[in-house]
Amino acid sequence: MRQAVRHSGIVIRTALRACVGAILIACLVPLLGCNANGDATNTKLPGEIPDSAQPVTLTLMANQDWTVRPILTKAIELYENQSGNRIEMQALPIDTVDTLISRRVAIGEITDIVMHFGGTALSDLRPERNFVDMSGEAWASDLTDEVRPRLMKDGKLYGLPLWEASTSGTLYNKRIFEKLGLKVPESQDEFFAICEKLKQAGIVPVYLASKDIWPLLPQYGFDYAAERTPGLVDALNTNKVNMADVSAVRDVVDWYRTMYVRGYFGNDSANNNWDGLPAALHSGEYAMVMSWDVYLYSDLEAKYPGMAQDFGLMPLFVGGSEAKLYEGPNAAMMMVNKNGKHVKEAIDFIRFLAQPDVLNEIYRGMKTGTYFRSVTTNEPTPQYLENKTNIDRLTYPSVTPFIVGYSQSEMGKWVQQAMTGAITTREALSRMDEFRKQVALDRGIPEFHRPQ
Repeated sequence: MRQAVRHSGIVIRTALRACVGAILIACLVPLLGCNANGDATNTKLPGEIPDSAQPVTLTLMANQDWTVRPILTKAIELYENQSGNRIEMQALPIDTVDTLISRRVAIGEITDIVMHFGGTALSDLRPERNFVDMSGEAWASDLTDEVRPRLMKDGKLYGLPLWEASTSGTLYNKRIFEKLGLKVPESQDEFFAICEKLKQAGIVPVYLASKDIWPLLPQYGFDYAAERTPGLVDALNTNKVNMADVSAVRDVVDWYRTMYVRGYFGNDSANNNWDGLPAALHSGEYAMVMSWDVYLYSDLEAKYPGMAQDFGLMPLFVGGSEAKLYEGPNAAMMMVNKNGKHVKEAIDFIRFLAQPDVLNEIYRGMKTGTYFRSVTTNEPTPQYLENKTNIDRLTYPSVTPFIVGYSQSEMGKWVQQAMTGAITTREALSRMDEFRKQVALDRGIPEFHRPQ
């Protein structure tokens, strides 16, 4: 049998191998339904494994950066302790994770659980063939309205968004700004002026992890481009327009070129990687970075305690001269392989995590937003609270997950080449258009079929 151990109101079980008498069993049974305060709790693992069953190892495939996030490690720890099962992580490289997951799905070699972003990228994974439809799950009604479309395809919901809900903007070092008498810019022109003053003071204005490609994050500029160009996403997805022909999109690539030529990314951006960001910010040699508020606590604070409070969150100025925005959150989700060996156990894993008591324990004290109505134990970041009025006014939804064939790594690659002058802005976007259209053709989208 198993003995109950108490942890913040959640019953966690650990294996106990011993011969006990009937009297001891009778004494323990009433305790299993109570928490540390003696109150009844309903936090039970659905489909709980009988004592006679062998423990199961479930496999979970995800971006290598995600596998060490506190939100995921805490969730897995709770599940493993409760169930006696194990979660075996398969961490995939950040810069190729999308391609690798798509390829493994195509050949039928995926794990019991797959963690991935939603949006149009779901189509590449053929969810109707490969993943369990979770539309009828009890927890679906607990999801916030903003996240549901990102988890769905053809009216079916495929994943649990157990993830951080952050606000993206420009993180800036308040101490550096105060020392140099700089104020938060109100426009792109003011932003460029601040970058120039920082550069003249011997401080690199913006840390860009150009070596890793994906942290160029041109998606931020696309949000504003879509706002400036009504119907842009639909026009791209129906082959009515090319990115290269849209001035607001060209402005995004041009912005990177301007920042690079003026030296606002420093002289060593080609060698900067994402893992080096905490040390770079701690050094005081860099003043800003395009990122999200939760990063300050999940990554920077973890390595340099107390440093998160030195940073503020101001808008992004990526794109045309009027660009000024924050980006709303993206949601990673867990999907269950419907053709796997442990479908039932994988579904039970999702159901366990989705219980309100468990969700609240996972999010307890975490500085992040959430996609669940029942969660009240999380804490918005101070940076979010300080800027909430502007964030509410200037936040645009992330549109690139809904552009067919858009790839953050592919787009980043072409933007990087245009930024350094290896190719022109139009050439960069034309190559992204070619990539997009090939993906659309592979999916069989009628509007992209070549003439016979």
